[in-house]
Amino acid sequence: MRALILFCVVLTFVSDYAEACTCARTHPQVQFCNANYVVKAKILQRKETGGSIFENIVYTVKVTTVYKGSRYFKGRRVQIFTASGGAACGSFFKIGSEYIITGTIRDSKWRTSSCSWNTEVSSLPPYQRNALKSEVYRKNCFCDVNICFGDQCSAPTQNACFIKQDDDISCLFRENSCKRGNYGCAWQSPACF
Repeated sequence: MRALILFCVVLTFVSDYAEACTCARTHPQVQFCNANYVVKAKILQRKETGGSIFENIVYTVKVTTVYKGSRYFKGRRVQIFTASGGAACGSFFKIGSEYIITGTIRDSKWRTSSCSWNTEVSSLPPYQRNALKSEVYRKNCFCDVNICFGDQCSAPTQNACFIKQDDDISCLFRENSCKRGNYGCAWQSPACF
């Protein structure tokens, strides 16, 4: 009987971590616009909560800048919940480091995942740093960024920019944003084309 219980516990543990987290590749501007909050925060502490697998880790952070969400939180400590493992799309932050963190707020609980746009500030490209600071992402949320492959591109619209199969996707993510112009939305910089 004991062996059966142990087997069931091990099987549950293995099946929890056997599935991998899969995230659709999404432009930082879209991540920004779809998030409930976008902050720059210093990671102060990491604790296990004993909660569900999808929010069993809580990070205590000090918010230094609010790019999206209530300005009330600037300078305050906030708790951000995430999953503990990569298989459940959990985020991992280094204690003492500063990050751009995006996520959702439900029932007054801040949440994030590895599918959110979470990046260490020290590795943030200059373009993205400026896009946050000068509110380029915030001011252009009505412009969408669509990634398409092969013949799967939808018809062009005035409210979207497209990333096609042969485009330099890394460059477009790091060095560009979709911005409203005189004739609709277009890539701000020709640098990636």
